[in-house]
Amino acid sequence: MASLCLRCRKPGHKILDCPILSETSGELNQFAIELSPGAGPGSTDSLCDKCAKLQVVDWLTNEDIRDEVVISADGANPLSLENKRHNADRWLGLGPLRSISLDASCPLCRMIFRVFPLVESSDEESLNAEYYLRPIRSYNRLDARLPPSGDDPADGELGSKYAVYATVNSREEQVSVLGRYFGDAADQLVHGLESTFALSNKTPAPARPGLSARERGSLWDPDVVKAWMSRCEREHSGPCHVTWSDQLLICNMIDVSFRRIVSCPPQCHYIALSYVWGGVSPKDGALERGDLPQTIEDAITVTKSLGLRYLWVDALCIDQKPSPEKEQHLGMMDLIYSCAWATIVALHGDHSDAGLCGVSARNPRAPQGNEWVRGSQMLSLFPTLHQELIGVTYCSRAWTLQEFLLCSRRILFGKHQIHFLCNTGRYCETIDDTRDPGGVLNTNPKQPDFFLLPDHKEYVRDPKSRRSFADFTFTGMVEMYTERKMTNDSDSLNAIRGMLSFLQRNIIPQGFVWGLPLEEFPQSLRWYHPRQIKPRRRPGFPSWSYVGWEGTISYTDKLNLVNGGSPERFDEAVDLPLKYVGVDDKILTVEGIVLELEVRNEPFNNAYIRETDFLLGMLQEGNFLHKNTLPSGVFKFLVVERLSFRYSPQSSIRHVLYMILLDGGGDKFSRHSMVRLYVEPGLDTREEYKGLFGDHLAIRLV
Repeated sequence: MASLCLRCRKPGHKILDCPILSETSGELNQFAIELSPGAGPGSTDSLCDKCAKLQVVDWLTNEDIRDEVVISADGANPLSLENKRHNADRWLGLGPLRSISLDASCPLCRMIFRVFPLVESSDEESLNAEYYLRPIRSYNRLDARLPPSGDDPADGELGSKYAVYATVNSREEQVSVLGRYFGDAADQLVHGLESTFALSNKTPAPARPGLSARERGSLWDPDVVKAWMSRCEREHSGPCHVTWSDQLLICNMIDVSFRRIVSCPPQCHYIALSYVWGGVSPKDGALERGDLPQTIEDAITVTKSLGLRYLWVDALCIDQKPSPEKEQHLGMMDLIYSCAWATIVALHGDHSDAGLCGVSARNPRAPQGNEWVRGSQMLSLFPTLHQELIGVTYCSRAWTLQEFLLCSRRILFGKHQIHFLCNTGRYCETIDDTRDPGGVLNTNPKQPDFFLLPDHKEYVRDPKSRRSFADFTFTGMVEMYTERKMTNDSDSLNAIRGMLSFLQRNIIPQGFVWGLPLEEFPQSLRWYHPRQIKPRRRPGFPSWSYVGWEGTISYTDKLNLVNGGSPERFDEAVDLPLKYVGVDDKILTVEGIVLELEVRNEPFNNAYIRETDFLLGMLQEGNFLHKNTLPSGVFKFLVVERLSFRYSPQSSIRHVLYMILLDGGGDKFSRHSMVRLYVEPGLDTREEYKGLFGDHLAIRLV
């Protein structure tokens, strides 16, 4: 018997005989497996004795496997634990790791070998861990779910029409996942189920064919992508609808038929490319010579194969030298991507020469496990889009965020398969999306989610809802953006200008000042860096805007504190608002109240009226848990707004002041940090406290 080693992922020996058993795992790839392809449907390969006893085909076809993320009408998930326990009783034991023996001549052993998780440690605890074949409903693994269940029995029957996938897990691994993602049933299923296998759509389980596995080759199949595009154009309206703008006529396009740069024609049907530059730029004349960076070359190939003539790539279609024209194009990124017929996303690779996996023979993909067991075809499944997005360079770069969010249809070339994500649905190569009885692959347009920009038209029908949606969209967008990295500090504003243009066109018509919506939301100045972040100043930008800093920013509350504030507060009101006056280059002028307070560490940061023992309350900088991060001394604080509320209808009024700690002096100040003052109860009636809030002063921030 030729054995398959679960440690080094190679055939020829068992795990205990592996030459690297005691070494560190290094750069092992779970999917790069040295294994001959399985035989076809007429295969004479027989199951080993152990696999024959498992009766996996019958298990995948008939076993009662339940939904592990059952969302009720009230949003609760009451059956999660019960169904997990029910399914756990149906796991099939493989034995402890040290004794698992996989036979290279057995088709089921080969499939188990392909989906077995990487063995990263060879200590006694790891070798003694018990492993199992774990069943999971197809849509659970895809981070999708059925509509909220009701009283109709058909609600429960719908889920039983979906295929069951199988993965390999240990109990210890599951405990670890449960600990990391406690309370989030969906995340528990996304993490730890990167590799699974299932019956194919050629031989599906008769009673549950939904989302069965589908074959894919080492190279991409344009017909699969064309089918997705046709389906989106035919069935999806609203969020997926692409509208032309004549403003694009000033842009350039690549004519892929003649490999030349041309002016954008009217009503141009084009594809855009979103990718990581990584310091690799096209050389002069590379388009004509045919030696562009591989990702751009592959994008040209894909565009041709999909039957389109025009491709937009920033490195070629925008003159990269500083000019008014370049600035104009950077402000149009929302139109460039939202008006594209589709956007190719180079999800894998750290630079523009990495290529699109599977487009050419020079960049093939890992083979798919393909085995026939007792007349049924089994196929391995690759990581879902959610799983592929974790840890890739593309999702860490600032420029790619707006490109990803602004387009309507995304053709994502991952390391192992192509994903298609439009504003209505999500599909991938290795899953048959044509059988989806509950429509779980369709997104919920009523649920705002920053994985996709929701259709703004649903939320701007009246001023109150528009303002609330603007609040949610801006704060969510800027938090995601500032998590990302950029090579050049000078791009800090440019890399988000497309998103800001989108918001100004559709949601926040007053526009932005250095990235902040100060005319409508002057309180947007109260952003802060979370406590785990070590911010760094970016040269050339104002201190009062997030673009002037490297590091994630956040907001402690919604910009509109009263509209949809905390359900634990009563009689909420806001006063003492900061007023935006204007901006001169980087100098911001506002009108507001400046408090000069004495900070004493006792041991926490307590604020006193200067040169008195009148205690105002405790200060908290940002979201630091320990309220002792400020030094002792006298400082000036600019009040952004004051929140008044009660903890119960009968309790006394409480105040929280949202302020900016100022650095410098004279007629200009810079921003140090956002600070909240939790005013001591009962001070709202004291004259000493009320006397602090006099006339608004004009303050200049740099």
